[in-house]
Amino acid sequence: MRRRMSVAAALAVALSASACSGGSGETAGATPPLVVHAIDQGSWQADFNPFALENVNIGTIGLIYEPLEFFNRLRADDVTPWLALKHQWSDGGKTLTFTLRQGVKFSDGQPLTPDDVAFTFDTLRQHPELNKGAIDLTGSKVTGPDTVQLSFGTPSYAKIWNIAGSVGIVQKRLFESQNPTTFTNPKPVGTGPYVLKSFSSQVYELAKNPAYWQPGKPVVPTVRFPANTANAVQTGLQQGTIDWAGAFVPDIQKIYVQGDPAHNKYYFPPGGLISLYLNLTEPAFAKPEVRQAISLAVDRDNLVKVAEHGYTRVAHPTGVPMPGGDAYLPPEYKDTKFSVDTAKAAQLLQQAGFRKSGDTMVDDKGDKLSFTLLVPSPFTDFVNAAQLIRADLAKIGVKVEARGVSVQEWVSSVGKGTYDMTIRGGEAGPTPYTLLRLNLASQVTKPVGQMAASNYERWKDATTDRLLAEYAATDGRTAQQKAIQGLGRIMVEKQPFLPLFYSAAWAQYRTNKYVGWPTEQDPYAVPAPYQQPDLGVVLLHLRPAKG
Repeated sequence: MRRRMSVAAALAVALSASACSGGSGETAGATPPLVVHAIDQGSWQADFNPFALENVNIGTIGLIYEPLEFFNRLRADDVTPWLALKHQWSDGGKTLTFTLRQGVKFSDGQPLTPDDVAFTFDTLRQHPELNKGAIDLTGSKVTGPDTVQLSFGTPSYAKIWNIAGSVGIVQKRLFESQNPTTFTNPKPVGTGPYVLKSFSSQVYELAKNPAYWQPGKPVVPTVRFPANTANAVQTGLQQGTIDWAGAFVPDIQKIYVQGDPAHNKYYFPPGGLISLYLNLTEPAFAKPEVRQAISLAVDRDNLVKVAEHGYTRVAHPTGVPMPGGDAYLPPEYKDTKFSVDTAKAAQLLQQAGFRKSGDTMVDDKGDKLSFTLLVPSPFTDFVNAAQLIRADLAKIGVKVEARGVSVQEWVSSVGKGTYDMTIRGGEAGPTPYTLLRLNLASQVTKPVGQMAASNYERWKDATTDRLLAEYAATDGRTAQQKAIQGLGRIMVEKQPFLPLFYSAAWAQYRTNKYVGWPTEQDPYAVPAPYQQPDLGVVLLHLRPAKG
């Protein structure tokens, strides 16, 4: 979940109070808007730049801008042509050619052209700081009236999701005169099913794009994003003023479902991995014994039971998403599980050069093992998990202050590496490679003080990079599984970051206005409204409820 909280001028007159609340200000007989809560946010800033590394408003990719292909992370090998009809690799995975869909227009009526696609990827090449997926681009060129060719410095088979599924295609004529690193794009023009209708700091609305390339879609005429705090979300779910939410709700049956069991539904499929990140630029955390000790002290079963209310499950030590990842597990670690062993943890800290002084471990200079665990205050499950971790680490003499901050401060501090410890999620991809690469590849991290797209712990290891390169150099499943198994061994033996539990893709939705939502029986997209570009696919599936 990314948001950029840069200062921007207000762009429109605020909507009426009834509109902000999702209340009764609609035209009689009109198809009602969909009121969405994606993240806890007290106010909005006008940022719809799809290149932004942080804090771009929800819906920017998926509703306004679209990728070349859609990858369904809930079903293996489920890929849907989108702006591109097909792709073809050549030159051993160093050249990729897309054939574009004809008849697609931007919302201003201009056609989507191969020049727009080439320009989009050239922007990533020319501004490496915006290259979230660390795509090894060396060039892009138009090769025909409907074809674009991308070239790469290394075989890039495995990065097809980062290339085709994660990049929103922009209009060249709008962006070529802008600095994409600072441009907030207050009047976005995309190919997606929606356009920006109105904006204020308290609510923004997207309206149906009448020029959208999928005939008859979308059915939902207006999507409304009010700014809500965590408490306001629970109230909105209880009162029925929020139609679709991506929120952690402590007792969902009591707070949400029982108010209207016929219409109040939820679906929490696996969405990724929640981990404890230790800033490896801290001298103590650079020692593997310290990381291993901390891991042994954390009671993950209790985290799932108390902080997550049993909605999810403890992660596998390799970080490989389960179930379904068995073929990617190192055979010798297939049955390995996390355990709590405070005695062994204390021994490891002593081996690392620390000794007990009172109730706290200190180094040879007498400095305490004392850290701040940074979490976003609105994420109540993270806040509760941080308190539990604080208590667990106190048992081995590691002093932790659990500190809650705003989402903006958390995103910035973690991205720039100006933190000690944090809890954060990593999204899953089509295979375990996506998650492990984002967490471990040296190419995606940055020096402290610069914004990293991922690898927030700042792990740099030649063997890790070699295994990731071996995976990306082939489209052979056996060779790819072998590479992931090697990464799994590194995770277990060196613990560059500490998996805690699998994240759920939080999704609560009401079926009184619209039906056609993703379900366990039909998982056509991740149902969480903060998941981009999946939220666009969900909205294109919705249709009015009968009666």
